[in-house]
Amino acid sequence: MYSNPPRANETKLHTTPLGRYCADPNLTIFDNRYFLYCTDDGIEDWSTTSFSVYSSSDLAQWDRHPILDLHDVPWWQGKGGAWAPSIIRNAENKYVFYFVADSQIGTAVADSPYGPFTPTNMPLISHNEFKGYNIDPSVFITPNGSPYLLWGNGKAFAAPLSPDCLSFDGKRIVSATPGNFREAIWLHERRGIYYASWSENDTRDPAYCIHYAMAPSPTGPWSEPATLVEQDPEHGLYATGHHSIVNIPGTDEWIIAYHRFAYNLSGRWEGGNGSHRETVFAPLSYRKDGSIRQVHPQVGSYVRPLDI
Repeated sequence: MYSNPPRANETKLHTTPLGRYCADPNLTIFDNRYFLYCTDDGIEDWSTTSFSVYSSSDLAQWDRHPILDLHDVPWWQGKGGAWAPSIIRNAENKYVFYFVADSQIGTAVADSPYGPFTPTNMPLISHNEFKGYNIDPSVFITPNGSPYLLWGNGKAFAAPLSPDCLSFDGKRIVSATPGNFREAIWLHERRGIYYASWSENDTRDPAYCIHYAMAPSPTGPWSEPATLVEQDPEHGLYATGHHSIVNIPGTDEWIIAYHRFAYNLSGRWEGGNGSHRETVFAPLSYRKDGSIRQVHPQVGSYVRPLDI
């Protein structure tokens, strides 16, 4: 554990490339271990059909575990790749995995965070069920333990989940369009302040970035959006977006995981077609008023293992 973790605006930010071609990271902690659910990137046109989870005790050394292939999903018609996963542990201690295929959100269930996951027979959210594209699921658990599903592209949606986390009440859906919201809505709470964060622009755009807003409740009123992570052309770091945020239990240490174009240490960026992205991690640092200091992308890796 850090005794004095580096702040997010210092020169040498704690930031660690997990490896090229891992995108849409959903970082979480189960039973004192880090789990990273992500898009297995690196295939043109976002056409990968499989999902993996990476596990670690310290954010530095990772093991990969294949968990689901779209060929095993009964409703998949082969029209879209495997994207943007998320996960929750439900009231029955089952692990519910949310994923995107054919621009629909599906679910799969396992007894372990390592999988393998068994998909359900129908998508949770299907084509054209709500305005915009039904992609990029994430989960939020309120301070009183109530689970919510968030998703959307062009418009953000949220709905309270059932105890098994496999359905929701469509009459209780709320929607909003924060800032110039594009996709990847995320919600977290710290010391009574709620933070909504999201990606703007297209993931293939070098200007892909993360903004956030603050509120005293999960439904607002929200502050003016501020930049959380953005490109650094001077150092060849672009397309910094699609993130997740996790708190280390029992501490006030927070970590953001996000992806960017794959970076070549010779000094040039690559992967600008949107299908060659790398995941990095950085600490979040909060000011006294609760606002978050901007995270500045770094070149290379400044790793000190961060044990739970």
